[in-house]
Amino acid sequence: MLRPNLLKSLACAGTFAVLACMVIAAATAPRMVTAQDDFDFSGGLIPQFPASSFSAKTNEPATWTASYDAEPGTTLGELKIEVKLAKGWHIYSTTQPSGGPLPTKISVAKPDSVKATASFKPDREPTRSVSTEFKGVTIEEFENRVTWTAPLSIPADYRGPISIELDALVCTSDGSCLPIEETLEATTENGTPAAAPLKSFREPGYVVAWTAELSPPRVAPGGKTTLIVTAIPDPTFHVYPAAVDDANFSTNFAITEKSGLKIGAPTTDSAIGAMTIAPSMPPIEYHLGKVKWSLPIEVPTSVMPGKLSIAGLIAYQACDDKSCLQPQALSLSAELLVSVDVAGESTDAANLPAVVLVSAKAAAARDAAAMTQWVDKLSSDVGNLQSGVAAPIKRTEVALADAPVPTSPISFPIVLLMAFAGGVILNVMPCVLPVVGLKVMSFVKQAGEDRGRVLRLNYVYVLGILSVFALLAGLAVGISFSWGEQFTYFPVRLGLALLLFALALSYLGVWEIPVPGMASGKASQELQSREGYLGAFSKGIFTTILATPCSGPLLGYIFGLTFALTSLQTVIVIMSVGVGMSLPYIIIGARPQLVSWLPKPGPWMETLKQFLAFLFLFTVAFFFAGFRDDQRVPVFVTLIGVWFGCWMIGLVPNWESMNKRLTAWAAGLLTAVGIGWAAFNILGPGELKWEPYSEARLAQLQSEGRTVMLDFTAGWCANCKVNSLVAIDTVKTREMMEQLNAVPMLADWTDQNEEIKAKLTELQSRSIPLLAIYPGSSSAPPIVLRDLVSQSDVLEALEKAGPSVEVGTNRAKTMTAVSSSSEIIVEEIAQY
Repeated sequence: MLRPNLLKSLACAGTFAVLACMVIAAATAPRMVTAQDDFDFSGGLIPQFPASSFSAKTNEPATWTASYDAEPGTTLGELKIEVKLAKGWHIYSTTQPSGGPLPTKISVAKPDSVKATASFKPDREPTRSVSTEFKGVTIEEFENRVTWTAPLSIPADYRGPISIELDALVCTSDGSCLPIEETLEATTENGTPAAAPLKSFREPGYVVAWTAELSPPRVAPGGKTTLIVTAIPDPTFHVYPAAVDDANFSTNFAITEKSGLKIGAPTTDSAIGAMTIAPSMPPIEYHLGKVKWSLPIEVPTSVMPGKLSIAGLIAYQACDDKSCLQPQALSLSAELLVSVDVAGESTDAANLPAVVLVSAKAAAARDAAAMTQWVDKLSSDVGNLQSGVAAPIKRTEVALADAPVPTSPISFPIVLLMAFAGGVILNVMPCVLPVVGLKVMSFVKQAGEDRGRVLRLNYVYVLGILSVFALLAGLAVGISFSWGEQFTYFPVRLGLALLLFALALSYLGVWEIPVPGMASGKASQELQSREGYLGAFSKGIFTTILATPCSGPLLGYIFGLTFALTSLQTVIVIMSVGVGMSLPYIIIGARPQLVSWLPKPGPWMETLKQFLAFLFLFTVAFFFAGFRDDQRVPVFVTLIGVWFGCWMIGLVPNWESMNKRLTAWAAGLLTAVGIGWAAFNILGPGELKWEPYSEARLAQLQSEGRTVMLDFTAGWCANCKVNSLVAIDTVKTREMMEQLNAVPMLADWTDQNEEIKAKLTELQSRSIPLLAIYPGSSSAPPIVLRDLVSQSDVLEALEKAGPSVEVGTNRAKTMTAVSSSSEIIVEEIAQY
């Protein structure tokens, strides 16, 4: 048994030993931390204290917060980890090179359905220095504060907490370090789970998702709200800043229905970058990632309580660093609830109307943006718009020096060589082969001619090729006209489709082209015997025009590089393509003996020509597929008209007298033009911009006091088409509808539709055509016109229905009437 004095001695000795160990540890701690080339931190030489355990005795060196922003209705989100460092402390980057201090590691732990889809990025570059203690390793560190973000994949219906695991090292300048292992809980940015997810809209196959909401969705008269529109492009893609006109490189906004509300221009605080395309052009701005636009809305005090409709169009385009996708558009419709007692009413999001987004035509949206002056001067505006551009947009500018400026990754001589090779390859592209086939046959005929004529004919053909390339080069430099951009114009596509179809008919023997070297029938042997200069030049032009929609290998890349070239370099590149395309004909013109390997003229040439006709027809089908749905029927009928006109021309062979041939040509051309004109005027798009019928939409329009003309039709109903042509979808009807501010609505019964059938039953009809006009100024029953109708019938019915009225006006009249009645009753009681 130990004596008490001995116990006291041992206790004192133990206490002294503990104090000595603590002193030694404190003295050697810097060496243990800094000498990581000799020691591994993971071995446990430094205690792994959680940062929170120091907060009671010392100032906490690092304070961590975590949050995430999940876009409603989508699986896209962003995780944000922020650390605030005490004075004198620093933390190392997530990309700290090995061999030095421990890098910061951040990972998503729970739930398993949430993933970080890319590495965490800091909000600024770290401070870098080369360490002598770590044998030349670069040290990457942050002081004061740093925020790391990473894109997030999250279930659309999950807005709960996310568990984040941290493994980091914070140190002071004197070498004292503290390892941190911590688990954080990230919530949505406002600290609470999000409300019911918004429904997102995405054009099928496109790379941008959209959401929209009114915040708040219910306001009092004289109050304010905001229409929030969000674009979420896929990674690597971007969209352009907002504009309220049809400006290029913009997201074009047009509000087409305001119901008496005042709406301001779109603003955003989303970051904007800039790209310099050419020194002579201003930089093109674009948004970096997700963009949230806010359209402020003021409700006038004179507006009566109820639902007010808002509708609009947005045209947009997605691009990445190398190319752009086809422009798209969407239409939005929303209902704002105006209520006197906003605070006393339920704000359950499930019971509030959502903003509806549907697909729209890009051309229509840009036209609306150009023609609609919709932006109002709001009470909170400080200067509003200048030149139709949304000036109030807030910007987090990206310096031009830091923005991605396109530069050619290869030298200019290599670009020229690739352009030249791409031009040579163009000669074997599918669109070009039929005309090149004709040229090959002309080579056969040239084999027996004198060398000088062969050389001249081929150079004239080359001149036709180069003339088109010179024109395209001028347009590219002068107005930034892109390769193949002419095919974005409907008249160009239609004209080429008709011309190709006519050529195919000529190759099949329906008619004969009177141009030497391009005639096709056996009856034109005299014209065919020698290719004329006009024929050679025409073939050169025609071949090049057909080449533009068939960019072969290399050309797409080459023409993309022209964005980084000067105007002179762009011209040289485009002409190099033309020289490459012309090379085979230049060589053959200089050395005609090269065509000696071709077979001699014979029946094979006629067979080849007929085969080329089918290649032309395939090209016609290619163009036909590019027409809009409402254009295809009139285009098809126009093709039949061309066929009929060519047949009429072919009835008179080229060896007949000039008078007979001119008469046949005149009759054929007039017939083809007449059929085409009738096709587009009878079968083409009408005068009215129809809304598709739905009972909900009809009820909404009636509640707004709108006059509605509802036309029941079907593709199999001949009388319906007659009515549309002569009485309904006409200029006079459109003018009357505009005067009445009425809405045209189309119930298409081509396919079985129970909602339309029920509406017909309600209107006491089992057949169509039927036209129902709903007055906007009263709750009177619709005016119904059955079977065939005349223009006067429709105009009289519309005039009887009367104009649309504003919701506020209707209700004001009602309230005035009620007030007047009350005053009369009060006066009568007083007299009594």
